[in-house]
Amino acid sequence: MKLSGYNVAITGGSGGIGSALAKGLLEDGATAFNLDSVKPDDQKSNFIEVDLVDEGSVEEAFAQIEKLDAIIVSAGVQLVGSDSKIGEVTLDTWKRTLDVNMTGAFLSIKYAMPLLIKSGRGSVILIGSPTGMTMEGAGYTAYGASKAGMMGLSRIIAVDYKEVGVRSNVVVPGTMATPLIKKIWDDPEKGPDLIRRTPLGRMGDPRDLVGLVNWLVSTDSSFATGASYAVDGGMTAR
Repeated sequence: MKLSGYNVAITGGSGGIGSALAKGLLEDGATAFNLDSVKPDDQKSNFIEVDLVDEGSVEEAFAQIEKLDAIIVSAGVQLVGSDSKIGEVTLDTWKRTLDVNMTGAFLSIKYAMPLLIKSGRGSVILIGSPTGMTMEGAGYTAYGASKAGMMGLSRIIAVDYKEVGVRSNVVVPGTMATPLIKKIWDDPEKGPDLIRRTPLGRMGDPRDLVGLVNWLVSTDSSFATGASYAVDGGMTAR
């Protein structure tokens, strides 16, 4: 698949899943804008420094982009060690998680939307999680709730912007070998348990997401909107 001529913004493109997706976009010929707080050393995307939970910062970041065909909302936090059952999780943990995962998504898409409408082939892609769909979210109240909220947001966008040609979909990765959940897969009990709960019996690599994400960016997926696509080794099929 070739994405020559496509301009794509990706939030959180400096590490983990975001970095792999940014590199995949570049390899397929797209122009990528990495909106993050930290500039990566080994990436050729156009870096724009931004605080994704500050509205003025997000507005200023998107003002630097003249043309945009798609946005990938990849930035997120999972506060392993402090996120817990609802009776134990602190308000600070709840607020921090929802700020980055939900408010960050809201602000990014809000200020990307005028550019996506102008494009005529706009595509919104949110990175979800099985924790927002299944009992995999047990014990991670804030994170699971934030991912469920993102998936609901995507469906609303798909309907609200159908008449101006903007589509919205969710990609749901399973257990990925990324820094976000390093504390989990390094744990001698929790790590192996994640593998046991994945029918394919292994962790995913962020590169496993590239083909699907690039398809959703392109007009090859012009009839796909309001949907969620699992790339999770079968985790959500359990």
